[in-house]
Amino acid sequence: MSGIWRGASFSLKFAAVILVAGMATAAVPLMLAEASARAEAESSATDRVSIVASLIDGQRSSLATFIAGVGRQLAADHDVDSPSAVHATLAQDGSVIGTGDLLGVVQPGGTIIAVQGATPIAIALANSVAGAASAGAATAASPDGRAWLVAVSPVPGSTATAFVARPLDPTLINALAHNIGTSADPVGILLIRDGRTRTAASSQASLTRELTPAIATPRAAIVSLDSQQFAVASTSVGAGFTLAVATPFSGPTVGWQSVLLLLGVILVAMLFIVVVVQIDLRRPLQRLDSAVVALEGGDFDRPVDTASVDEIGRLGASFEAMRTQVRSTMRTTATRATVAMELSLAQPLDAALANVCAALRGSLEVDLAMIVVNGSEMSDAFAVADGRRHVTFDGFLEGNGPLGEGYRYRGLGAIILGATAAAPEARLDVREFCVAPLRLGKHVHGVLAVAGQAGAFTAGDTDLVASTAEQISLALERYRFLAMVQRQASVDDLTGLYNHRFLIDSLGQQAALAERLGAPLAILMLDIDHFKALNDSHGHHAGDLALSTFASTVLSNVRRADLTARYGGEEFVVLMPNTSAHEAFTVAEKIRLAVATTDVELPDRPAARLTVSVGVAAYPEDTERASELFDLADDALYEAKRSGRDRTCMARELQAPRAHAGPSMGQHAAVTQGESNAGAGHRRPPQ
Repeated sequence: MSGIWRGASFSLKFAAVILVAGMATAAVPLMLAEASARAEAESSATDRVSIVASLIDGQRSSLATFIAGVGRQLAADHDVDSPSAVHATLAQDGSVIGTGDLLGVVQPGGTIIAVQGATPIAIALANSVAGAASAGAATAASPDGRAWLVAVSPVPGSTATAFVARPLDPTLINALAHNIGTSADPVGILLIRDGRTRTAASSQASLTRELTPAIATPRAAIVSLDSQQFAVASTSVGAGFTLAVATPFSGPTVGWQSVLLLLGVILVAMLFIVVVVQIDLRRPLQRLDSAVVALEGGDFDRPVDTASVDEIGRLGASFEAMRTQVRSTMRTTATRATVAMELSLAQPLDAALANVCAALRGSLEVDLAMIVVNGSEMSDAFAVADGRRHVTFDGFLEGNGPLGEGYRYRGLGAIILGATAAAPEARLDVREFCVAPLRLGKHVHGVLAVAGQAGAFTAGDTDLVASTAEQISLALERYRFLAMVQRQASVDDLTGLYNHRFLIDSLGQQAALAERLGAPLAILMLDIDHFKALNDSHGHHAGDLALSTFASTVLSNVRRADLTARYGGEEFVVLMPNTSAHEAFTVAEKIRLAVATTDVELPDRPAARLTVSVGVAAYPEDTERASELFDLADDALYEAKRSGRDRTCMARELQAPRAHAGPSMGQHAAVTQGESNAGAGHRRPPQ
């Protein structure tokens, strides 16, 4: 049974509870009405038995008055010693009070002097009454079980006692019943002794005799007999006699119409309550239950219904707040893990930052997530964004908009700012920004921002933006450090040009790429004239200044796409992709003339002038193999030196070109000819 109850729906349980409550509500008034009717009937029976007892006491009082007169009369006539005289007096007085009464005079010890009565008097009856009179009892029991009301009076001037006895016979009992009952409200009176009804009112004689065994206590009670109930009350009248009053009891009158009306009201009320419960309680609880089940299953994206303002609505609001908090925490944790993974992968920096922006935008459900990085000695300024927007970063960090304010923010964490119409960010079509500077120590790399049309950024959102900004700052610093290490490994410290190792790697790649694509490629080999003499006469410091000045002059006369490197000592190489022999010669002459007119400022000494010899080789004009360009340019440089220095010599101008037996690059170095690095790009060093 308990399993069926637990498995039942809430509506069924509530309907059952309402039905039980309705029936109880209907039963309580009936029970109260019945209890009230029972109490009223018991009280009425008690009142009636009290009236009967009072009437009997009135009979005794009347008899006492009468017998007192008889005693005085006997004393006045001095007839006590003469039984015949006493009998005559008693006969005369007996005619006054009725034939059913018994008069007598008794001596102390119970000796009867005379007895007078209209009916034959048994000696046993006379002795019983005389004994009760001698004992001063108010009630006597005759040998046949009848009750007698007894009154006594001493006879003045003698030891005798006069007594009178009146039987509680059916006539008297009926008279008493008529005094307390009516035909519409009949009353039964019983005189009971030793469990038997001795006398009863004639109208209720048969019924009340059957009630005799049910009268067990003197207090009022409702007793049942067959299909009827009676209100019964009793009192003692002496000599072992109990006087009981019984009245029929039918309880409150309840008609079928009243019962049906009450049941109809209960059913209508139950239906109304069930409908109200279904609409205002069960449906909201079902929605709340489905949301809780979804939360249990890990679905934190389904909102909890909070439409109502009652207790269920407040409970739903609590669950919704919990769901939002847990969802935010889970998304924040997942986003932080995604950001950490993206920034640790071996991928280009801009790709990693773009993926970070995408993760932030999806987690925070904003319109735009962007990162603006300022320029440094290792890279130019740039910006990445997610949200299908093309973002230009000009003016953001320097302006007074949210990004500029965030970039200059010196506090901890992220801040929430709005974009005005005059701010550079107004063109992004977003209004509210959550911004955090990309700060590491005292250095600020840039700014991270998420933005949307409508604000409502939470404390969890600002924490996520701030922690992501810290991760990005560490990643940018790591990229910057790696770039510096890479630059130091590929750049000559004195001149700032690429070093010998980087040159050899790039030359092999460019030569292979030129041959594969059929693209022109040219090489300039440059050697400072009489550099050893400069060192010997002015010192090595002057030589370092000359090398630095020469490198700056070369860089200022080549293109950004050209690779300029210090090959070793005072020798330099310019690698020129997509350049013909004629174009290379023009650049070589431009460099030579610029060097010749550039002063090398020396400390505490007059400025010095340099000259340079240049060898030029070009593919495919000078060779069918781009890998031979280095040797050809070296040969041309040797020819320029041999011919008097401060001049440019083209490889094709050599009268007897060298026959190359292999891929060797002459006396300088071997050039790697493998194409494993073909097509790899390189960064131009800072100008």
